[in-house]
Order: sequence, then C-alpha cells, then structure tokens
Amino acid sequence: METHIQKVGSVAIVKVSGVVDSETVDEFSNSLTSLVEKGELQILLDIEELSYINTAGLSVIADVFKKARQKQGSLKILNAPELIKELLDIVRFTRIIDLFDDEDAALYSFGKETGVR
Repeated sequence: METHIQKVGSVAIVKVSGVVDSETVDEFSNSLTSLVEKGELQILLDIEELSYINTAGLSVIADVFKKARQKQGSLKILNAPELIKELLDIVRFTRIIDLFDDEDAALYSFGKETGVR
C-alpha cells in the first residue's frame, strides 16, 4: 500500500494504491489520523488504485470520518472501484460518507460545506 498526499486549497487529497490489509492497515491509519491531528480536516480519499481493503481498513475510514466531523471537518471518497463501492454500500458507508467519481465536483462540495469557493 502506498499513500500520496496533495493539497488543493484547504483539501488534503490522499491517493491510496495497493492493498489495505493486516500488514498495511497501521500505515494506512497513521497516514489518515496524522492529517486530522495536524488540523487537516477536509480530506478527500482517492481510492481509484486501491485493489483491496479489509474490515480493519474500513474501521480506519470510519474512525477518521468521525474524528474529522467532531472538529467540523469532513472525509469524502473519490473514485471508488466498483467492487469497493459495493462493499462500502453493504457496510452502509454510502449513507454517511459522500462518494464522488469527479474530483472537481468533490472539491467543490467541500467549498459548499464551508462557504468557501
């Protein structure tokens, strides 16, 4: 698993590739949790190149989403592959976390929430 973080305005885009499993979940958790701890509260998780995520990885996403929300931030998901999108739907993440297939629309949605464009 690899992560790459890019800032676009106030949004941290986290591109994740590879596999999030028992061997990589701690690294995945540290990457996302450290953002919130540093005050990066607008997180766009680009998982287009993610091929697998286990339940521990899903728990990390839920935990970071919750921490960001508690600090008036947000976590959104971009470019979920179809199989992972189905998994997110099964575990009902799609009811609480916004999913986008278009980066510009995702970035715009953060501005709508904060009133910043």
